[in-house]
Amino acid sequence: MSPSTRKYIVIIILYLITGALIWSTMVFTPTEMNSFALFRLFIITFATILLTKYFLYMFLSPWYDVQMAIERQLLKERRKAPFNPKVSVVVPAWNEEVGLVKTIKTILESKHRNLEVVVVNDGSTDNSDRLMREFIAEYEGEHDEQDRIPIIYHYKQNAGKGHALNDGIRLSSGDIILSIDADCVLLPTTIGNFISYFENPKVMAAVGNVKVGNQASLLETLQYLEFLFSFYFKKADSLMNAIYIIGGAAGAFRREVFEEIGLYNSSNITEDIDLSVRIQKAGMKVVYAADAIVYTEGASTFKGLAAQRLRWKRGRFQTFIEHKAMFFSETEKHNKILTWLIMPLALFGEIQLFFEVIFIGFLYVYSFMTQDFTSFMSGIVVVSAMFFVQIIDDKNIKKRNLVMLYLLAPIGWLLFYVTTAIEYRALVKSVWGLATGKELAWQKWQRVGIQVHKS
Repeated sequence: MSPSTRKYIVIIILYLITGALIWSTMVFTPTEMNSFALFRLFIITFATILLTKYFLYMFLSPWYDVQMAIERQLLKERRKAPFNPKVSVVVPAWNEEVGLVKTIKTILESKHRNLEVVVVNDGSTDNSDRLMREFIAEYEGEHDEQDRIPIIYHYKQNAGKGHALNDGIRLSSGDIILSIDADCVLLPTTIGNFISYFENPKVMAAVGNVKVGNQASLLETLQYLEFLFSFYFKKADSLMNAIYIIGGAAGAFRREVFEEIGLYNSSNITEDIDLSVRIQKAGMKVVYAADAIVYTEGASTFKGLAAQRLRWKRGRFQTFIEHKAMFFSETEKHNKILTWLIMPLALFGEIQLFFEVIFIGFLYVYSFMTQDFTSFMSGIVVVSAMFFVQIIDDKNIKKRNLVMLYLLAPIGWLLFYVTTAIEYRALVKSVWGLATGKELAWQKWQRVGIQVHKS
């Protein structure tokens, strides 16, 4: 039995266990505490909807690899000439002296050489401008013109990330535009893997596989696990063409996207989410590029993480309000799975989050008072099973990290209480900010830089 076959057998077994536990939580068992019965049923109803969603995502995600293999084989058979489009890598930067030059260096190490780098410094007040100019002078001095990759550097007055991205696109000349953040690290294969998805002429945008590169603290490791979860589920979204978030850390687009729907909306604090929804609104195909790996720096402090999540939450609400017509849309070109299921479930998840504190408190009190730990234990096993599936499936996890991940899987549910608290704070502040009209600026935290082992 091959390792690949064993992997899928283990995944199927975990699916069956997880499914049995999910459906077992739906069974309402009256106890002597009848006063809690209705509320318990209310909680189970909420939990069942979300757990069912996770189960379906876990079931669909492995089929992504099958679909990609079939598509690539078909493209290989039809290929008449090498696919070698020019790629413009746009890097917006604001006070990124810690990681900016390192980011540019990893781009220049790409195996795909038909590219240019466009760096837009959005009015930084640190040393990033000086460091960039010194690096460019050194790089151009060490490489002949025919051997070096062009670097276009533009320093501008501070106007926000959306403006910086738009200036970068205007300055670029590539057929494919790749946007990454200034704290990211690319592998030599990242750009080449990205553009391989564009061999399919129907693909208009692709989102890369973002991983947290710094894992020195428990908070950073928690973000690593969180990203592992969310990007694994993008496989299912890709199958359904229901990706509506192409993060700024790893997004690739055909130039025609911007020519057809316009540039980034600089008035939206999550300009990447707004652009992603507009791409879906235009009926374009978006895929997940699982092998296009980009390492990013996770927040190293609770304050930094809270600021990041507040921006994400507020921006997603802002985007949903601006594009509310997408919800339950009957327009022919709109993906019905996205508009009738995925986006409504995203809002349902926010409602569930609002009641999460009450739900968790009730679950603990109920379980200990009745000695009925069915729902409690089911949740733990379900989350652990999802961890194990993703660890088994991810070919890019380094061997030295596997032991840590297997040890953390059984307590993953406990670690996520931390992000639940942060997300709850972001939810309350976002709703309050929208209600009061309070503006939210481009936020960032103190960078310390990341070291990524590429072996």
